[in-house]
Amino acid sequence: MKRYKIQLKGENFLLNLSGEPRKFGFHATKYIRAADPEIAEKMAIIIIRQTPELRNPNLSGRSDRPRILLESIREVNFLLFFFKQRSTLLRFHAEEDGF
Repeated sequence: MKRYKIQLKGENFLLNLSGEPRKFGFHATKYIRAADPEIAEKMAIIIIRQTPELRNPNLSGRSDRPRILLESIREVNFLLFFFKQRSTLLRFHAEEDGF
């Protein structure tokens, strides 16, 4: 199996992180072992969706659904994977009206 660094971008998540629901986006980095990049991407998205902040029901309408998009994926060496595999870096940012 190969080792991958996957960078994802989340958009349009209605979250209550500061006392009132607002739309947030995020950037996430995940390290995954998989047979190929497509499987690694799917696994990373599933893991990110299970993050406690993202598991609560979303209040967005059907036309305004949250999305998780692949920003980049690359194969990494054993040492980088070994030291980073258990970490998930999730950086939230408020989305401005009109985005």
